[in-house]
Amino acid sequence: MFMKMHSRFIFYLISIFLVGLFLFSSCSPTPAPLPTATATDLPVATSEPTAAVAPDGSPLISLETGSIAAGFQSETVAAVSASDAVPPWEVLPEYTRVTLQGYPISDHLMKPQIFIYPVKDLQTVNEGADSIIASLQTLLQSRQEMANMPFLPMFNAAQVMHAQVQYLNFKNGQGLRYLTEFAQGMLPINSQELIYTYQGITNDGKYYVAMILPVNHPSLPANGKVTGNEPAEFTSDFRTYVANITSLLNSQAANTFTPDLAQLDSLSSSVEIK
Repeated sequence: MFMKMHSRFIFYLISIFLVGLFLFSSCSPTPAPLPTATATDLPVATSEPTAAVAPDGSPLISLETGSIAAGFQSETVAAVSASDAVPPWEVLPEYTRVTLQGYPISDHLMKPQIFIYPVKDLQTVNEGADSIIASLQTLLQSRQEMANMPFLPMFNAAQVMHAQVQYLNFKNGQGLRYLTEFAQGMLPINSQELIYTYQGITNDGKYYVAMILPVNHPSLPANGKVTGNEPAEFTSDFRTYVANITSLLNSQAANTFTPDLAQLDSLSSSVEIK
């Protein structure tokens, strides 16, 4: 599903044991890319909504990419069952994955993608995902924040922080967007791993929509390499470091990010699933 963590994470695996002491949230597992997918190339998007449906009867997806991307590709990803001898977080029903093409950021650990999961099937096969869906449903009613914000797909890394939280409806559903980063150890929050994510559910409760879009900010280091030039609290008080970076990102205007968060919001709100 996602690009594998680069080699420096292997070097820092031992720091996983420190995550529970310093990070606000617990680790949630990430599936490796699934081997089976049926791809359907879609026409280049214009300012008008571009819709596509896979030939196998998967849900109809409509969205407006605007200037964020030149187009997108839709894939139907095959189900993975518990009997396939895979880690629990990799157990998933058949779902739809959309990859944006011509996205403005290419030097990033993640691809610009949208995941459309059938809620009932996901709840049936994956207990962890069921818990995440329940968390999102709770937040959509209470409009608050929690230490570990709901996020799909699952990662084998910790959600280090979340910033710029906003509730935002899409064409036939509701959800929220925020900035976040995942790590397996105490590493600098950086532009190569910072993402904009939208997590939502259609009004009929049938589909869960998860958007993972790379985003940069000039106040952050280009990557997660530890250089020794990090703020003093990075090594002395990692919690304070994370809190300070979160506060910094919360104070930034939408147009100081690349892409502009307002443009990403427009893309998110244009989604329609049928």
